[in-house]
Amino acid sequence: MNLVNERVEHISFGEGVIIEVDDNKICVRFEENIGTKIFIYPDAFEKFLKAADKTVENKVMEEFHKKQEQIEQELERIEKEREAAKLEEKAKLELTKKKPTRAKKK
Repeated sequence: MNLVNERVEHISFGEGVIIEVDDNKICVRFEENIGTKIFIYPDAFEKFLKAADKTVENKVMEEFHKKQEQIEQELERIEKEREAAKLEEKAKLELTKKKPTRAKKK
């Protein structure tokens, strides 16, 4: 989605225009005394920015929610890997504890 030239409203800085979009960042130009600010995209739209165009706002929020779901899935995957590693380590420890010692023959 092309956000360049879209108007936004910031909770503190007021109205601005998106002048650049790069990966996960957007640059917004506000009034002269405020200048240009850089925000994380689409995260800034959760609390700080709101698009003037409702269609754009809805699409941005869809992207935000999709990104949040991906983050949650990645965190779950990492947690499962950690749990599996813990169980594996525990099983190895149990095996070393249970190894029978051989009695020496005289």
